[in-house]
Amino acid sequence: MTDMPNAVSLNSANFNFGRLVGPALSGLLIAAFGTGPSFLINASAYIVVIIVMANIREAELFREPRTPGPTTIREGLKYVMARPDLFVVMSVIFFVTTFGLNFQLFNALMATKVFDKGVTTFGLMGTFIAIGSLSAALFSPRIEKYRSTKFVTFSAITFGCAIFIIAFMPTFHAYMLMLPVAGAAALTTMIAANSTVQTNSDSAVRGRVMGIYQFVFLGGAPLVTPMLGLFSESFGIRHTITLCAVITITAPTVIWLKFKDRLEVPADISIAAVLKTA
Repeated sequence: MTDMPNAVSLNSANFNFGRLVGPALSGLLIAAFGTGPSFLINASAYIVVIIVMANIREAELFREPRTPGPTTIREGLKYVMARPDLFVVMSVIFFVTTFGLNFQLFNALMATKVFDKGVTTFGLMGTFIAIGSLSAALFSPRIEKYRSTKFVTFSAITFGCAIFIIAFMPTFHAYMLMLPVAGAAALTTMIAANSTVQTNSDSAVRGRVMGIYQFVFLGGAPLVTPMLGLFSESFGIRHTITLCAVITITAPTVIWLKFKDRLEVPADISIAAVLKTA
């Protein structure tokens, strides 16, 4: 269990680093081979994943004993709602990922509509984000002891400020120089949130809690992103980025002010103790 925080950080860094680096690689592949072949190259990458999964040695896996009795997602929801520290992290992440983590949209439109660049530049923008993301991933284990709901909240606000500054970068080079800062802030927030939720959840309900976390993490984007695209067409991409930044700053701030006095991690995080005192 002593290695769990670092393991969670590494897993979260891999997941979020890939989410930020993917668009950069896609841009470079499209520039080099075109759209169709890039889709095929991306699809072929899954073959490696399938091979790795097929060769997992199940006997070497750590198995958590099953909790007696029925297990439902409702228990996970009750657990999260009874834990303000976890609820705040998930609420903050919803706004960060839904409104702030839209580099694909921001960069694509800034490259084509504002700076009159092409797909190669879009890929280069992703590479600059990846530089910041990689730096944050490498630095992440050093700040493990500082991670908490407060840390996640203020990291999210910092990320929102970085996005806000990006919206007003007057030149292409200034915009590019700001991207690593935004990438580092984004990945730091994501890693901190993921590890905070996992390490502070009862192992008996951790799977359900992380299922809710992933739903929150991914759930808003499919609904909001099309509206952001329409907003960009009507008011411009700089105004869209500014709006997303303001929401990313304001929402965590309001959530923090509302819950700041109830964010202590319970001495007993077991599901029985948490639901009993709820």
